Amino acid sequence: MLQLSINHQTTPAYYEPEAVKEDSTQHRLRVIIDEIATTRGLTIQMSLRIMSIAAAPDDESAASPREEFNAMAAQFGTNMDLLYGASPHDGVPTKQLEWIRKIAARAPKRREKMKAVQKRILAAQDRLNGGGAVTFKEARKFYEDNWVTVRDEMTGMIWDLWADLDAQKADALADLDKLRDTLTNTLGDIKRISFAVRMIALNTAVMASRAGDAGAGFSIIATEVRQLAEQIQSSANRAESVVGSMKKPL
Repeated sequence: MLQLSINHQTTPAYYEPEAVKEDSTQHRLRVIIDEIATTRGLTIQMSLRIMSIAAAPDDESAASPREEFNAMAAQFGTNMDLLYGASPHDGVPTKQLEWIRKIAARAPKRREKMKAVQKRILAAQDRLNGGGAVTFKEARKFYEDNWVTVRDEMTGMIWDLWADLDAQKADALADLDKLRDTLTNTLGDIKRISFAVRMIALNTAVMASRAGDAGAGFSIIATEVRQLAEQIQSSANRAESVVGSMKKPL
């Protein structure tokens, strides 16, 4: 089942990038999950921007890291909306968005923790944009208050998403097995029916030959029935070959 190659890896080890050619839906989901994963790094980057602002000799020098902090805070908000919002999300199909939010809703405590982080980010944003000196102590506190929470909760979120996809894959394989078994049994019934029809045709032909000229009509019917039975048998054999070639996807 689902296995990650390292503790905080975004994508399961079994996923191959070239799968985009075979399964565009899975690839698109991977892109979305990777986007969610960027949330983890944003808190570190924002901490570094606060440090840069604290180290800036003047307001002009602090302008660039402040602008970058604002952009990262906005991206954090966008990612939070992707997970916990209620409105459409640009670039994410409705079905996939509903699935992501359904998985996210399974962990209400995670949502509370992430909302608390978002609240602290907005407070820091107001503080930075309000002017005044910013200290390294504030930058360190921002990091300590937010990084571990975001890292752990978003890693858990990513795990949950991939685990659900893995479960769906397992269910699909189980359904495929059931379908294959059903088709195999049905084709077996068809082949038995075909054999019975051939026996009827053979008996009819024997009776027609014994009846001489009077059985000519039966002979024609027997021939038609035999040909029909052969067609049924041939079709069943072809279908059985297709069913036998059905393999589980890797």
